[in-house]
Amino acid sequence: MKIIAYNINLSSQEKIDRILEHDADVYILPEIACKPRVSLPEGYQMEWTGNIPHKGLGVIWKPSVKVEVPKWFNPKLQYFLPLMIDGYLIIAAWPTTTEQNSPMKYPEIAMKALQEYSPYIKQFPTIISGDMNLYKGQSGESKKFSIQAICDFLKEMNVVSIYHEMTGETLGNESCATYYHQFKENQPFFIDYTFSSIPVKSFKIGEWDSDISDHVPQFIEI
Repeated sequence: MKIIAYNINLSSQEKIDRILEHDADVYILPEIACKPRVSLPEGYQMEWTGNIPHKGLGVIWKPSVKVEVPKWFNPKLQYFLPLMIDGYLIIAAWPTTTEQNSPMKYPEIAMKALQEYSPYIKQFPTIISGDMNLYKGQSGESKKFSIQAICDFLKEMNVVSIYHEMTGETLGNESCATYYHQFKENQPFFIDYTFSSIPVKSFKIGEWDSDISDHVPQFIEI
């Protein structure tokens, strides 16, 4: 199974068509528009969550992929979308501040969602991927709520950051970026992650294409 996770910034059909050319089985796409505003190839399907029609969290998959939205999905956790895909638990992630969860900061939003879904993360082979909006030293982090605390929490369930496992790099000392703030090359951050309890065949951080996004894609194969 090939998965692409890519925050596409401002959603457009042209961007979506270009991304689908990668021929992945599953696409995790933060900031994509809702289903009525997206045209997909024949047989492709999409699940979407959010409260702004032009900017939510979507997952697109090929006709050959079997996907089920679990009954325990909590729609109040709007920007964490769990899907059962071919026997795996895939959680699309994009912790986002909304009227419903304000004044929580990104680290707290992410941790509380992962804590709620932890019984299922323990139960199923799991991948959590997307734009986590988290980096070491960011505003709003604390000992209880931070990317370090989240990594430690997930590691207790044998779910680890694939990038850091593969490179041996530590949080906050990544040699590449996944996001360029305001499209500025001199403002790089590492905020997109893939966590997995599943052995991966390959994992790659893609090149930055400023015509598509201020983020870069993640390519995962299991």
